[in-house]
Amino acid sequence: MTFGYRMCWAASKVFYKVVGRTRIIGHSNIPTTGPFIVASNHVSYLDPPLVGSCIKRECAYMARHDLWKSPVLGWFMDRCHAFPVHREAADRAAIRQALAVLKTPWGLVLFPEGTRSPDGNLQPAEGGLALIVQKSGAPVVPCALIGPEAMWPPGAKRLKPTRITVAFGEPLVFGPETSREEMMARVMQGIADLMTANGRPMKPAG
Repeated sequence: MTFGYRMCWAASKVFYKVVGRTRIIGHSNIPTTGPFIVASNHVSYLDPPLVGSCIKRECAYMARHDLWKSPVLGWFMDRCHAFPVHREAADRAAIRQALAVLKTPWGLVLFPEGTRSPDGNLQPAEGGLALIVQKSGAPVVPCALIGPEAMWPPGAKRLKPTRITVAFGEPLVFGPETSREEMMARVMQGIADLMTANGRPMKPAG
């Protein structure tokens, strides 16, 4: 790991271990070599550093562009290998950056829903992930987060210590003939299955 990333990774790991008593399930499903994508549900601002702190390999993150308006947060995001995406339209620069990441030894962490869920339930997935998978051929590891929505729900002004579960599923590999619709359906079903298996019954959004 690069020095800046290692520092952020270590600080996040300690924080979530103390405040969240984080339980990690299925880390062995993270590929040890080659490109990979982690696709997670999104329930809190806490999610990106939480996912990264549970992965031993270095990762990059796609994050909404306005987070860089804060100099302090922007500095942190840069050292975590985050890069901006404009969600209002197809952001070709962000797609190119994601594909460039998948040509390095790093993994790529994405949140297919595009924004935080207001109630913890899965929202419909956006199409960016499927496009990246089609162009890169990288395997997708479904990831389920349970607990961050209670630790820091939308609108809350302070954190509440809460047990957190981070579960990784088996990698999904898609052939070139797989449609984007089928890709997204399988990824979101994988996330829903992990949530259900770990105490949060869930179905993908229709």
